Amino acid sequence: MPAVFSLRLGGDGAADGPAQFCRLPPPVRGSPYVLRFVITAGASASCSPVLLTNCPPEGHQFERTNFREIKFVIDGLADPFCDISVHRAGAYEYRVRYDGGEARTGYFLVDPRLVVPSDSIQGFGLPKPDSPAVTVIPLDGIAILSVIPKWMPTISKWPSFFKEFSDAGYNMVHFAPLNQRGISNSPYSIYDQLAFSDDLFDDPGLGEDQKELLLKETIDSIHANNKIISITDIVWNHTACNSSWLLEHPEAGYNLKTAPHLRPAYELDEAILQFSDDLETVYGKPTTISTEQELSDLVSTFMNKVFPEIKLWQFYVVDAVTVIATFREQWGAAKTAIAAGKPPPFDPDRFKNVNFASISQKERAQTLSREGLVDPKTYLRFSKTIDMSVAMSLIHKLSRDLGVSDTAMQVDHFVRLVDEVNLEFYQEFDGDVASIRDQIPNRARYLRLAEHGPRLGPISRHNPLVDTYFTRLPVNNITKDRHPDELCLASNGWIWNADPLVNFAGEGSKAYLRREVIAWGDCTKLRYGNGPQDNPWLWEHQLEYTRKMARIFHGLRIDNCHSTPIHVAQYLLDAARRINPDLYVFAELFTGSEEKDVLFVSKLGINSLIREAMNAWDPQELSRVVHRQGGSPVGSFTIPAEYYPYDILGHSINSVFYEPLDEESSVVVELRGSRPHSLLMDCTHDNETPHQKRTAEDSLPNAAVVAMAACAVGSVKGYDEIVPELLNVVTESRKYRLPDSFEGIIPAKSILNTLHAKMAREGYSEIHVNQEHDFISIHRVHPITHDGYLLIVRCAFRGANKSGPVHSPIILRNQAVHVLESATLSVQTSGGIGHASIPYVHDHGSDSETEELMPPSTPTQLYHAFNSEEFEQALERSRASIERRHSRKVLGYISGLPSTLEFSTVLSHITHAFVETVGDSGDIQTVISIDSQHFVPGSIVLYRTWVVGTGIEQDVAAAESASPSASPVGSQSPPNRRSQAHNGLTIETTKNPAGEIDVSTLTLDLAQLTTEPSEPAGAFERLWQLLGMNQHNAAIEMMVRFGYGVLGSSELWYTSQNSNWMPGLYEAVRNLSDRDINTVLFRAAPEEVDMTGDSVYDVPGHGALAYCGLQGIVSALLPAARDNDLGAALFQNLRQGPWLADYVVGRLTKLSKFLPGILPIRDWLQARLKLVTSLSQAFVPKYFAIVVVAAYQGVRYRALTLRSDSLSHRNLAYLRTSSLELFAENCVLTQFQLFSSVRSTGLFPVPYPLDVYGPTRIEIPKDQRHPSLAAGLPHFSTQHMRCWGRDIFIALRGMFLIPGNYAAARSHIIAFGSTLRHGLIPNLLDQGIRPRYNARDATWFWLRSVRDYCRYAPEGYAFLGTPVARRFIPKRRYTPGPDFCVAPDDPSVDPPDADTYIEPSDPRVYTHTCTIAHLCQEILERHARGISFREWNAGPGLDHAMRSEGFDIAISTPWATASPDRGFVHGGNRWNCGTWMDKMGDSQKAGTRGVPATPRDGSPVEIIGLLKGILHWLSGDVHVKGKEWWKWSGVKVSVNGQERPVEYAEWDALVGKSFETLFYIPLDPAEDKRHLIERPELVSRRGIYKDVLGSSIAYADYQLRPNACIAMVLAPEMFDPDHARHALTIIRETLAGPLDVTPGIKTLDPKDWAYRGVYDNGNDSADPTVAHGFNYHQGPEWVWVMGYFLRAYIHFFTKAPGHNPAATERELMWVQRQLLRHKKHICDTRTNPFAGLPELTNENGAFCYGSCPTQAWSTAVMVEVIQDLMQHRIC
Repeated sequence: MPAVFSLRLGGDGAADGPAQFCRLPPPVRGSPYVLRFVITAGASASCSPVLLTNCPPEGHQFERTNFREIKFVIDGLADPFCDISVHRAGAYEYRVRYDGGEARTGYFLVDPRLVVPSDSIQGFGLPKPDSPAVTVIPLDGIAILSVIPKWMPTISKWPSFFKEFSDAGYNMVHFAPLNQRGISNSPYSIYDQLAFSDDLFDDPGLGEDQKELLLKETIDSIHANNKIISITDIVWNHTACNSSWLLEHPEAGYNLKTAPHLRPAYELDEAILQFSDDLETVYGKPTTISTEQELSDLVSTFMNKVFPEIKLWQFYVVDAVTVIATFREQWGAAKTAIAAGKPPPFDPDRFKNVNFASISQKERAQTLSREGLVDPKTYLRFSKTIDMSVAMSLIHKLSRDLGVSDTAMQVDHFVRLVDEVNLEFYQEFDGDVASIRDQIPNRARYLRLAEHGPRLGPISRHNPLVDTYFTRLPVNNITKDRHPDELCLASNGWIWNADPLVNFAGEGSKAYLRREVIAWGDCTKLRYGNGPQDNPWLWEHQLEYTRKMARIFHGLRIDNCHSTPIHVAQYLLDAARRINPDLYVFAELFTGSEEKDVLFVSKLGINSLIREAMNAWDPQELSRVVHRQGGSPVGSFTIPAEYYPYDILGHSINSVFYEPLDEESSVVVELRGSRPHSLLMDCTHDNETPHQKRTAEDSLPNAAVVAMAACAVGSVKGYDEIVPELLNVVTESRKYRLPDSFEGIIPAKSILNTLHAKMAREGYSEIHVNQEHDFISIHRVHPITHDGYLLIVRCAFRGANKSGPVHSPIILRNQAVHVLESATLSVQTSGGIGHASIPYVHDHGSDSETEELMPPSTPTQLYHAFNSEEFEQALERSRASIERRHSRKVLGYISGLPSTLEFSTVLSHITHAFVETVGDSGDIQTVISIDSQHFVPGSIVLYRTWVVGTGIEQDVAAAESASPSASPVGSQSPPNRRSQAHNGLTIETTKNPAGEIDVSTLTLDLAQLTTEPSEPAGAFERLWQLLGMNQHNAAIEMMVRFGYGVLGSSELWYTSQNSNWMPGLYEAVRNLSDRDINTVLFRAAPEEVDMTGDSVYDVPGHGALAYCGLQGIVSALLPAARDNDLGAALFQNLRQGPWLADYVVGRLTKLSKFLPGILPIRDWLQARLKLVTSLSQAFVPKYFAIVVVAAYQGVRYRALTLRSDSLSHRNLAYLRTSSLELFAENCVLTQFQLFSSVRSTGLFPVPYPLDVYGPTRIEIPKDQRHPSLAAGLPHFSTQHMRCWGRDIFIALRGMFLIPGNYAAARSHIIAFGSTLRHGLIPNLLDQGIRPRYNARDATWFWLRSVRDYCRYAPEGYAFLGTPVARRFIPKRRYTPGPDFCVAPDDPSVDPPDADTYIEPSDPRVYTHTCTIAHLCQEILERHARGISFREWNAGPGLDHAMRSEGFDIAISTPWATASPDRGFVHGGNRWNCGTWMDKMGDSQKAGTRGVPATPRDGSPVEIIGLLKGILHWLSGDVHVKGKEWWKWSGVKVSVNGQERPVEYAEWDALVGKSFETLFYIPLDPAEDKRHLIERPELVSRRGIYKDVLGSSIAYADYQLRPNACIAMVLAPEMFDPDHARHALTIIRETLAGPLDVTPGIKTLDPKDWAYRGVYDNGNDSADPTVAHGFNYHQGPEWVWVMGYFLRAYIHFFTKAPGHNPAATERELMWVQRQLLRHKKHICDTRTNPFAGLPELTNENGAFCYGSCPTQAWSTAVMVEVIQDLMQHRIC
């Protein structure tokens, strides 16, 4: 199965934030990978989504505007996804169209497949025998060298140069343009784009086709023989000013015909030229200036004498004189015509709605300008004018408004208006003049006076004061018929801090006029227009030029990219990629904005952006430059997609570390967005050299720092030889020379470049950069094996002090090192800046074309000596030989400064490394100290590092010694350096033809580690085996998983017993029970305190974890790991000590006394965490996370498969994510959060004599409590507050029955049923000690749970016959036997204490037994007959806030024929609150103590729904399926003093028949007479259902609340479907809140006077509506009721009679959209560490501090919603 790169899109179909641009690796030819787009089900974009992309299918050409349409796969309720096969490199776009919208465009850039003939990555040796034909170079492995072709010899002599480039480690060469050069001789000023320069070839007479063929053959030869990829510049933005084709095609440039807006700039430019020509003859000024005063004098003369004469203001303003004269004439004629009765020549009503008398003069002028200004855009002087008809209309209305009739006054008003109009233009002119005044002297200062400027000679027309902005084409036979305007072409250039998206030569820009352009006088800017139709010849010419370059070269560097129009570059790059799809494109791009960088990269497919190390002004900035370019922090948890190993995809990179994916393998890599890739140059051909900007010695440390960057790197030819200055591409005429291999920094650079490529190929993607003083240390580390390369440099910026402070000792815990290279650069400079004091003389006087040679005994050869004494002697001899040379004669060749490179590949005398033991644990540390005397500026040392115990290399012998004495390392050669293997590590050295030893590097072969039969010796190696990370791809797959987003992080790692489990993990979890799972994963702080006296782990800086179990750790860990936030407080704590690991193991050890089943997972964790804590601190967080999350995933798998062989909720293929299924799994897991044992409470007060679990046994030791369901955590964790009847039985179906935990459901039904008293089950169980019976609805939810259990559990309706031992003594009438429901309901016949409280110690407890059926019948009959009692222990001890009347409980059911509510259960009074909306006022200050906020006495709609649902069940299913255990057909009631039976079918029919009449509030008031609308004046909304019938607070009946939704689910048959749909629509629009914003539903209509949406139980104000949280149910949004609303919505809109079948999918999608917030909330442990759904939120989903973060009924009801969606039915 191919790899899948997955991108989850946002709700609007667009990628979020950085994910709008993603980089992808190159695909393997013939083996594409998959790019998957996923939309979360329910999102707006999930409605019929279609992907539009210009990524072509295989076998088709890329066409930018050809977007194919691919429908997303919508597989049931799964997340829509769309797969495209990525088979070629390129820059692609996509967008999503869906019902209702189209998303903004996103971009993905597929990296090119850059290949060279296969070669070893061990050094300079020969290829391995089994190497494939080619090796792919990752972009980060590029080491590029820029060369200027005109300084190269002719092409026949190139091979020796390219061998030198290859030997120096470069694998890519960038050629400046090779085309014919223009008048300046700059390669970037191209004379003919279609012709190569003659001086490249030995035979200048070759035809162009021959040149192209020869160059192509040479480039191919270089690629084959030197393994170098060749790139060239492409210059689209300009051409040489003398390009001959400009004479024939001046329209290709910006001239005064094609760009007339440049005319003012041209006239100013002409004035400058003329002034420069007249400087001495007309103005008497010197033509040569040397002082600031002279410059100021010249500029002043120009601005005061010349500039005013060109009258540029005339290009801006209206010609007032002409316009006023015209107006005066036409206005007079108009008035004469009007006086003669003729129609006016203007519209007198044009401004009829404007009162000019009430607005200012400025506003009048703005009106004239807006309506009457005419600007033909000819850009001629006085081209702007005023439309006279508009002007006369305005003056006509103005005169009327001001009462002016005099013609002269009217004309005067017009004059003032024209002046006001012109004022704005004059102000614009003044601003431009101010810029001209600044720019001319600034540019002249640079050109004439600045020390770093060119200091041009005498001023003349040909060498003007400042650059000319225009090329003047000659008038000749070709141009003689051209208009002069066509022959002046704007030069190209650049502007400081310009917006690259603005064409500075375009019509909207005045950059040329304002003199803001730094012009290149040798280049003419090209004008492309908007497309080929605007300039056909130019587009075709540049197209052929581009194709020519693409045929020859492997890539292109876009010169001046920021000034090249994006649409032009797109068009031409598309053509280039048609020739070579794997074209490598990089560019210089100076946008000043990462956002704009991304824009250019996205649209053009730029593979790398050039970044320049020489721009760093100090060591700190240089370190920042390297750090910013790429790589992940050391110890990272995740691996970005751009670092995904090429070899896993199947590329050949000469590495055996990973295995390619096979048909059985699968991997999904989530994309999270990418930054543009960088190409960091130590110096470019545009940069000043280190010798110029810093010191020459900095050439080495600067190059070394760059080579260690985790990106592409590069240099310029001459840098490595220490060429002292920036070479001018215009004036430099010397040629490159072929350096010796020991010159400059070449020996060091070859190692650095080779290492750079190796690190990229093998995936050393982690980097740590540190800077101290003028030292920089960079550690590149492998993310899996943690071996690496450590570079330490001392920068040599100007002013560096050899005796300054040095880097503090570098301590590598449990790591060993050896030296790869050590070098110090000394350079002889004339200024004595370098370490060598001998002056350097550049002799221009010699006629010799050769150079003196360095002595044959070079420092490079000498420094390979292994004997330290010989080393020092050789060093002195070498220094002596160099010091005898006083100068170096060069002529005709580009040469570097004389230099000495003290260099070794085996030892370092500038640092000292030693190993010491640490503590008593056997740990060691390597300490690298800096030798302050010898580690001078310009020095570097490079170490190989590896972690002791990995098996990568032999551990340092001293590490095993208990002696505290330190052992030096690095001063001796490692054993068997020539060729040796250690546990999978191959060390190789090779010799070059000169017999010199080349670089030694190390290559890991994980296969040897995998198959090594011997016992692993080190902690890392043992840990890898215990975690299964010695399998080739296992470790990288874990890192991929850690990078998953919020939803993806909930994906199971293990989906079957056959998954790739870590060794021993499946065995450790396979027998865990419910209680074991709860203990291992969860347990809130109060539960743990209750059980063992311990609590949750408290992380300093983070706070207490949510749970004691693994979920608490994972909740804090995963968000930080996902973001690689290594500084997170949790990870700091892990690095500081083993406390958390000890806590995990110690806690399970303690709890295993009660739960021995957790011992296997304890042992599994202990074995691995013991090794983790022995690791180096930097790696502890990562491996702790791997161990803990793997265990967590294993336990989750066990939890979700505990009651079946497979995942009951996972219906789709593994790789096709369903967020609904993930949501379901997370909701199901909350049963293991909330169902557990605590010491302080359980289900029974004393041992229960009967079986409560039924066929599915749960073994509970006699000394432990039965596990019970907490209403929520952590608020309802322990003691009497844990178990609430209402909460449990609302939750029971989704929490236990649907997931299949029948034993837990059964035990709770029996436990609460056993406490039945007064015909009620308790709301607060208190394990049966002091249960409280103050809830009218809890009993009905209990009955509903009995019904559901009979339907779901395997024992079915036999459950009705289950015996139940009763906690309290029943009345005689309800004692099983012949008197059951027959004996008189008379206390005189009841046994003592019947139906009253008795203590748990009373011996009569549990002596009475009945069946579940008996309990149900008793409840129904007692409700039918009426219930009345006063709560036991009534008073402040029971409820401190309740009034006395509130303790009186009364329930009745009217049966009189005349009663409209016959058969409807009523209950409660004004002073109690017996439904779920049970907030009792508690504020003395606000006067609400003892006042229920929502008493809801009467017949609450949801209780009627419960009643109807139970009656329907009894008269139906029970009558058929349960008659063996259910013996009653109805109840006996008293009507007018007479006993009479009421059949259940009759009662069911009564309720069903009357419900609509009693509860529905019709839309039309005229229909009220058909319904019970007793107080129509209280009706605020219609088309809804009453919340209560018969409340003592009359308006409460008519309030809009969501409780009718509960009844709709419980008894859908009693609702008129059309009425229900309308009511649900109102609830949807009013109470459901913003889509995907709130997880709950408003508990009250926001328009209701009592609505208060923010609950705060701590509010101590005097406001009675909110004090002490009085508004608990007056607006705050409850999650469980939202579940019932969604269930009702599903039923009535997709199933009930009258629904629209065509809309079913849309309605189900709407429900899924409503679940978006729930999905994110339960999965996002950053904001929800309890991993559940909350009890409630404040208005519009705002966090509520008083809410339980995880509530049983919230997640349970959502499980029911999910089941309805999946099964599309309501049970």
